[in-house]
Amino acid sequence: MRSTQARGETDMNTSTAPLLSARHLTLRRRGVAVLDDVSIELPTGSTLALIGESGAGKSTFAFAAMGLLRPPEVVLEGELMVSGTDIVRASERELQALRGPRMGLVFQDAAAALNPCFTVLQHLSEPLRRHKGLDKAACRARSIALLDSVGIADPQARLAAYPHELSGGMQQRVMIAIALACEPELLIADEPTSALDVTIQAQIMTLILERVRALGASAIFVLHDLALAAQVADRVAVMYAGQIVEEGPAAQVLQEPQHPYTQGLRASAIEFGAERLMPIPGVVPALSAMPGGCRFAARCERASAQCAERPPRVTRGDISIACWHA
Repeated sequence: MRSTQARGETDMNTSTAPLLSARHLTLRRRGVAVLDDVSIELPTGSTLALIGESGAGKSTFAFAAMGLLRPPEVVLEGELMVSGTDIVRASERELQALRGPRMGLVFQDAAAALNPCFTVLQHLSEPLRRHKGLDKAACRARSIALLDSVGIADPQARLAAYPHELSGGMQQRVMIAIALACEPELLIADEPTSALDVTIQAQIMTLILERVRALGASAIFVLHDLALAAQVADRVAVMYAGQIVEEGPAAQVLQEPQHPYTQGLRASAIEFGAERLMPIPGVVPALSAMPGGCRFAARCERASAQCAERPPRVTRGDISIACWHA
């Protein structure tokens, strides 16, 4: 009776725990904090968009979550739990066991990520053999099904193709198929459409979202496009200079932003009917010259003497904001 109850309690704790949880995560490279005290949770079955300018730390967080940024290249502090494993303290063997079955990554530039010496079949077979233990025939059958699921016509004929023989859109579809080959619980997509023609960007994002939902998985999208974030994400985290400055439900954050930086991103976005753009003045400060207080203060019209101190991240309803003058 006791063992059955313990199993029930364990299952309950596992089901209610967030799939990803970062608590006071700091990542330092050459003594400089690229990620600074980042805390965020991703519930199972939900989607999160990380948005912000280049240099905000979005891709760094994504790669850290995949365990691709490790000592001695960087120094990691705090906690980053993914599927019950602390990425900060995990061994390389533990990380390899997570990548594929638990986590998948869609890189920004499929042409650069795919090995030019490997065929499509070789790319797809590697994780299937390593993590699923499939033989040659099973790998081929599964690879055909994966290519078909991502909308590649005549998938059997494409197995023998090399990356340079595919269009940019097809390369990205192959990358998505690889990332989803082992049906991971978490998919991380790092600017998955930035290298693609605008006419197929929506197709690729719709495809990723459909496949993630079909698996009952969770997803993190690293994006610049606010409109795209509103379409694909349940929640949005706005990053600036390595910190999360605003986080909450996507519709609420993007339609009624409260942080001056989020408002600036919204004002500088191209929208139909907009009379003019309002770009945010200045640039993101260099990592070696980060101010000690609010990192956005030098570009903020509401800045005051109080901004010399770092603002705490305060929760207001469903939104959390780090700003003295939100």
